[in-house]
Amino acid sequence: MKTKTSSALAAIAVALALCTMFAAHARADWRSRASTEAAEYLLERFGVKAGRSVPALAKRIESLAARYGDEAIMAVRKGGPEAVGLVEAAGADGARALRVLAVHGEEGAARVLARPAAMKQFLRYGDEAAMVLVKHPGVAEPLVERGGAQAVRALSSVNPRNGRRLAMLMEEDIAKTGSHAQLLEVVGKHGDGAADFIWRNKGVLAGGAALTVFLANPEPFLKGTRDIAQVATDGVVKPVVSGTVTLLCVLLGVIAVAVCGVGVLAHKYGLPKPEYIGQALGMLKR
Repeated sequence: MKTKTSSALAAIAVALALCTMFAAHARADWRSRASTEAAEYLLERFGVKAGRSVPALAKRIESLAARYGDEAIMAVRKGGPEAVGLVEAAGADGARALRVLAVHGEEGAARVLARPAAMKQFLRYGDEAAMVLVKHPGVAEPLVERGGAQAVRALSSVNPRNGRRLAMLMEEDIAKTGSHAQLLEVVGKHGDGAADFIWRNKGVLAGGAALTVFLANPEPFLKGTRDIAQVATDGVVKPVVSGTVTLLCVLLGVIAVAVCGVGVLAHKYGLPKPEYIGQALGMLKR
């Protein structure tokens, strides 16, 4: 009985081993065929830009698939002629580079992986940075370099037109107030609505005082319950009125002191004789 049981278990073990071997062989065979098909597709579409020959390119693709998984085959197929070389150049970050290709395709290859500064930003700030670099070409890279994670969040919240506006605002007087970080934070939180508002009112906000009030509590202005122009006007009119009132108070004080002084002198010495007053007026006329 024990012999029969042992024989049955041995037979099952052998069967499982054979199945595993055949599955591994089948998987390797599929990977090889898929890599060859991907190489043929890339060479047919892009010519020598993709590689020297189908066998050579297929071998490189299969190597990536063996290292990072079969998903790498589809990713480099979507990534265009330079995809394989870009993943290889990424070294230890190859898996992350493949993720960019899988999500963004040729645009991810051209706007992120092929640009050293953009690649550095992607590795530092993650997948959201890759998204904004693809979404805002020519705009995101310098803005992220300046604004860091806040710029990434702001650009991810706006459309391409407002992305361009945001980049221009960062070069104008409104950003020279030293509040660009807070400005990016507001846009990152409120998106296109905030970007549109800031663009329409950039002249008023560049004054400084209105910008400070807006950044402290932007919601009322964005909802239209408070007028940014009125804030700017108050910032100009109130100091002028206050200064005028202060000047009048000073003048009235001087006049009051003078009147009191004259009163004291008149009480002590009496009123001046008419001829003395005439002489004093004559001297003033001279």
